[in-house]
Order: sequence, then structure tokens, then C-alpha cells
Amino acid sequence: MKKANTIMDLAFKVVVAANLIVVNYTFFTAYAKLKNTLNLFQSEMALQMEQRLTEEFQYFTKDLEAMKGNLLDSQKQLIPAPAKVKSGPPILF
Repeated sequence: MKKANTIMDLAFKVVVAANLIVVNYTFFTAYAKLKNTLNLFQSEMALQMEQRLTEEFQYFTKDLEAMKGNLLDSQKQLIPAPAKVKSGPPILF
């Protein structure tokens, strides 16, 4: 009778240990898949953000270059022309 109890105790311990191993493996696999999915999502978001920032940088650069070329043309009216005095004594400083 004692031997049967020992075998039953051992079988119970093996079943419990196997169950814990299966549960741990299942949760670890689910965690690894979730982690990989989130990393993939994060890398996709980072790539999209990088592409968007690159496009915006190119747009701003192009806009600033166009503005730089037009800046002097648009400001020419505000820049005073050198004055030429046609009458009066010359200033000899």
C-alpha cells in the first residue's frame, strides 16, 4: 500500500511539473509573439515617421531655397537707392 502511494505521489508530481512546463511554455510563446508583433509595429511606425520627416525636410528646404531667391526681388522696393545730389556745395569730409 505504501508503494502504491509513493507511485501515485510521484505520478502526481510529474503531472503537476509537466502542467507547469506546458503552461510556462505557452505563456512564453505568446509573450514572444506579442513582443515581436509590437517590435514590428514600432519599427513600422518609426520608418513611417522617418519618411514623413524626410519629406517635410525636403519640402521646407525647397520652400526656403525658393524664398531665398525671391527675397531680394521682393525687397528691392524697400531698399533705398543711393541719392545723387545735383545742387549745392560738395561735402569734403
